[in-house]
Amino acid sequence: MEDTGTSQDVPNGDTNSEVDPPHSESETDPLTNSSGTSAEGVPCQFFLLGRCRFGERCRNVHPESLQNSQPESKAKTKEKRSEPNAKKPPMKTAADVISRIQWDPNLPKEHFLIGYLDRFLGIIEKPYSAFCWEDLASVGHDVLAIPKHRIQYFKYQRLVVWDKTSRTDNVFGSTGSGLTILDIIDQYEALAPEQPETANPDEAISPDTEDTETRNDFGASERSNDIDENDGKSRPTHFVAVRISSDDVRNAVKEIQNVLLGNNPELEEFCVPVQTLHLTLCLLYLESAEDIESALLTLQELKHEMQRTLPPSLILSFEGVRDFHSRVLYLAPSAVPALEKFTHDLQKSFRSKGLRVVDSQRSSIFHVTIAKIPMKVLRKQPNLAFSPQVYNTTPVTHFGAQHVDSLSFCYAGSTRRTDGFYTTLLELNLY
Repeated sequence: MEDTGTSQDVPNGDTNSEVDPPHSESETDPLTNSSGTSAEGVPCQFFLLGRCRFGERCRNVHPESLQNSQPESKAKTKEKRSEPNAKKPPMKTAADVISRIQWDPNLPKEHFLIGYLDRFLGIIEKPYSAFCWEDLASVGHDVLAIPKHRIQYFKYQRLVVWDKTSRTDNVFGSTGSGLTILDIIDQYEALAPEQPETANPDEAISPDTEDTETRNDFGASERSNDIDENDGKSRPTHFVAVRISSDDVRNAVKEIQNVLLGNNPELEEFCVPVQTLHLTLCLLYLESAEDIESALLTLQELKHEMQRTLPPSLILSFEGVRDFHSRVLYLAPSAVPALEKFTHDLQKSFRSKGLRVVDSQRSSIFHVTIAKIPMKVLRKQPNLAFSPQVYNTTPVTHFGAQHVDSLSFCYAGSTRRTDGFYTTLLELNLY
């Protein structure tokens, strides 16, 4: 039969411009039933016989449990993973996961959550049922509809089952985990992480929930009277930073924290997780979506200036451990004049766009916070204060180094990415 050039609709709403090869004339087209009407919820009879030619684009359901029950398929996956130079297996897309949740009657839709990237607010988590999956051009303004490429992860109740960043796929098992969503549902209670009864993100110790005196946790000055007069008592909402990803630096911080805990176990809750370590360059108070968009554009415009100002081999090395008033413990980097000048220019650019920079003129002390105690806690428990006699006893003599090759523009709230770092609105590669 001659190619007609028509396209077939698939369950996830996307359109494929290619024409799928038909089944033999003796077979009924699996995209329709015998009466020519849609049979979207019916298992594909040709897939059950092992000869459906439409594959993933078939309108009918291909039961995943059958695919994962084949021992030969599992053996092949294991063999591929064992090869040192084998290519990574292709990962099922967010659209595939949406289609699976939508069409598989064995999956309770009300138990799924979706984390997606909002252009202004960072990663936001909503129930699956809150979204509309129709074509974006046809939906109204009063419904929640997003491009599928903005989806960062899916959760089944508290458990992440698909994650773009870490290539986790426990919905289909496409990346070789050996688990599918049916396994997750069956084993959920055993697999799900335990949640403390008092867990509340709003109560977590984070820079944006601290009092005025703790703003130095982002890199601002320790003194509350260093806040610009026009800033009043506004807390930073966003910040620009160099993320500390070096294993050497992280391991050194972990050893220092272990020394602190060996002397006083009560300090554990005040130690900064190594995944969030960063050196702040600029604190911002952004009141609206327009402010955030302006900050993003400013950073993108400055990329060429960064490449000109900052040397490509810029390295942050650390001299040792110090403290601010015995309550903020930090790693002090060696002087980097090029980075200091760039930071000054960065703050100046933000101000020229009418954006509010917190402590821009006085926060000249670069540091990486590794532990911090709120002032209100220290007043009640002065024995928690950091003492040089304790943290200087650490056996660490080399604190590592960090290559400055990118900047992170982050939301200063209590939300975190799946890898533990702050919600990041822009990761700007410098080279």
